[in-house]
Amino acid sequence: LRDECPEDLQPDIFEKGWTHTIYMRIEEFQRVSLKIIAEALLLCTPAYMKKVSLPLCIADEPRIASFDFSKRVTVRVSL
Repeated sequence: LRDECPEDLQPDIFEKGWTHTIYMRIEEFQRVSLKIIAEALLLCTPAYMKKVSLPLCIADEPRIASFDFSKRVTVRVSL
């Protein structure tokens, strides 16, 4: 990846401690990759520079709250 990058840009891209994101083509993973990329870009803007993370979501994406059980559930595990 580094070899494909112009030499003058390499220090800013590879030596600044940026998180590298692998872009996946499978739809579910593609959404995750896009959110990671969007969050990284937004966190570099003046409006969000003081934040550490952003709660981004994609329209029609299942929310974590939608995974709640409708009633109390007991899970038993034996080892």
